[in-house]
Amino acid sequence: MRIATEAIFTDMKDRIQVLASGLKTVQERLASQRKINRPSDDPVGAVGALGYRTLLNRLEQYGRNLNTAQTWMQTSETALSNTVDVVTRARELTVQMANGGQNAQTRASTAVEVGHLLDEAIALANAQVSGRHVFGGYRTEAAPFVKVNNGTIDTARYDGDGNDFQVAIGQNETLTAGRNGQTVFMAAGLFDTLGTLKRALENNDLAGIQQSLTGLEQAFDYLNNQTADIGARANRLEMRQGILDSLTVDFTEQLSRVEDADVAELSIELNQVQLAYQAVLLSTARIGDLSLTNYL
Repeated sequence: MRIATEAIFTDMKDRIQVLASGLKTVQERLASQRKINRPSDDPVGAVGALGYRTLLNRLEQYGRNLNTAQTWMQTSETALSNTVDVVTRARELTVQMANGGQNAQTRASTAVEVGHLLDEAIALANAQVSGRHVFGGYRTEAAPFVKVNNGTIDTARYDGDGNDFQVAIGQNETLTAGRNGQTVFMAAGLFDTLGTLKRALENNDLAGIQQSLTGLEQAFDYLNNQTADIGARANRLEMRQGILDSLTVDFTEQLSRVEDADVAELSIELNQVQLAYQAVLLSTARIGDLSLTNYL
């Protein structure tokens, strides 16, 4: 009889421990609203959840890169648009000064304005985003364009590098956020053209003034093409952003299915475990009260 009673109590104690552990687990899941709070809860599910979180973190980084690229492109587009305005003003002045009826004094005064236009074009080419120069290639810290005199005319020197500024937007996939200044400005010949125009105006050189008009028209077309290039890259950026948003929603839903708990289902399970736990405690208490006199 003593052995049987000990066995009963041992079994009751084991059942109480199992139910108490189950009750704790259900309460923890309800509090966190997650099925997996530690790898031991579901080793396979935990590995899957880790994989989804890694993918989501990667997508988040790509999203930040796209935001950087978007800001870079907007700044580049604004700078180019304003530079085109500079060219437009220079063309207007050149057409006026190419008129044979203009005198040397008027052209000399116009040369001063053209000098200011050159300064403005250089300033625009040194456009920045949060202290980083968008047309410097990978050399974003220092201003890529410096005003110089080459011994003949005022112009600008490019101190950046020949790399386009790129950002990662996917696995082994990059997007050109900004073209380097050599490609965008130096190839346009704008600085040399403005410097040549300024010297021709100062020298009252009608032929030189007329020749500068051709350079300005070429710079105008070239810079507009560069602006169009930004638009094409911006379209790609928008498409990529849509893909990232879609993937983020998809992976978030898959992660939720792996680790998020069904609160309603857990509430029912909690009630069932609590009832079982209370029943075992009550049964154990009653067995502990039994003695020989209960059977007399």
